[in-house]
Amino acid sequence: MNLIELYDTLSIPESNKVFNAITIPNYPQFRLAVDIEGNAVLLLSVTKRTKDISLKNFRFKHLQLEQNIECKISENKISRLETFTVITFKSADRNLQEYFLRIAETLVKTIGANPTQQQVVDSLKKFVEVFKALTDIPTNTVYGLWAELFLIDNAKNPHALLNFWHNTPEEKFDFNAGIERIEVKSSSTFERKHTFSSEQLNPPSDTQVLIASIFVKQHNSGINIQQLIDSISEKVGNDHNQIDKLHGLVCKTLANTLEHSIGIKFDYEIAKQSLRFYKHQDIEKIEQIHIPDNVFDVHYKSDLSQIVPVDTLGFQDSILFRNS
Repeated sequence: MNLIELYDTLSIPESNKVFNAITIPNYPQFRLAVDIEGNAVLLLSVTKRTKDISLKNFRFKHLQLEQNIECKISENKISRLETFTVITFKSADRNLQEYFLRIAETLVKTIGANPTQQQVVDSLKKFVEVFKALTDIPTNTVYGLWAELFLIDNAKNPHALLNFWHNTPEEKFDFNAGIERIEVKSSSTFERKHTFSSEQLNPPSDTQVLIASIFVKQHNSGINIQQLIDSISEKVGNDHNQIDKLHGLVCKTLANTLEHSIGIKFDYEIAKQSLRFYKHQDIEKIEQIHIPDNVFDVHYKSDLSQIVPVDTLGFQDSILFRNS
């Protein structure tokens, strides 16, 4: 199943009262469609009306979800009326359309062929939350997000790193496995001078933090965020929860800059050759004891260039570091 390829086979209908549609192979209750404006539309057949199930209609900047809508569809040149849950992605931007279709593909696989109504509702709620973030203010730079995704994709066990990836962009550490944590720092200047919060270099005494330092350089023939998402998704197989987490965090992080940011390319080889890990104990910092009780959110820069990096293979009993 490749919804992008299916979408490209559809022609725009001549009337605004009809969808040109095609049944998604192996998922007969789903159809992919296009409306008169060229918007990608996902149709879910309604065998039983969902008025007693707690799911609202949604209208966001790019996404619209409506339940129990009687639609006229044209499929194989045959027109008919049928009731659907209608999910419309309202954007002509190709990058965003493809992003929607990839997430829609995961949604279809998650719901499956014979779901309960509650499973459908729960899956649709998660789906909607991803696109709700597109109206928010971004919480991070594309450089930082690309570096985090690169670390996952380049890891010995991407599934493990994705499992320990933060749930919100605001968390203090990018990867957190309890007493093992990784914080990713990117540099576009090819200098290992990074900004840290006091908490990142002063963790609890029983906690080991590794700093992953990566050089990130834009390059027209490089790899973009969407390509990293595709690569990671392939490596974690059919773990739809992990793929949902991946898409959700990308949207939360880039928010309303997604349209512009998702296609920016960076040099994968430079990142790979520059990747170094450093123990937090080896990095110069302001000790917690020197920070007054009423002083908060302390940040500072430290230079890592003279510090000897560590090999993650040396952490034999680790559940996070040895998989990085």
